[in-house]
Amino acid sequence: MPQSEASVEAAITTLLQCRGWLVIPITAERPNDGKRTKRHADAGTPDLVALKDGRGVLIEVKREGGRVRKAQTLYHEYAAKHGVPVIVARGIEEVMELCQ
Repeated sequence: MPQSEASVEAAITTLLQCRGWLVIPITAERPNDGKRTKRHADAGTPDLVALKDGRGVLIEVKREGGRVRKAQTLYHEYAAKHGVPVIVARGIEEVMELCQ
């Protein structure tokens, strides 16, 4: 069974924090129903912001087979145009190069 998006996000967050990154989640679970919702973010905003040593990376977390939505693609293109890298991560493998 594929991992849930929440478990992929937790694994990525733990890995990066152990390597000295500040990881800021842009998503949150609502306490009453457990559903995830964006806080103070525009449509398409990636799930995580990772910062270390003057570098910033946006990370869009997807479960295996999860698709990037049109609003997310537009946000990623806008960020890239302004020099901000975006990683679409379906597991820790996609963020491993940040740990080198």
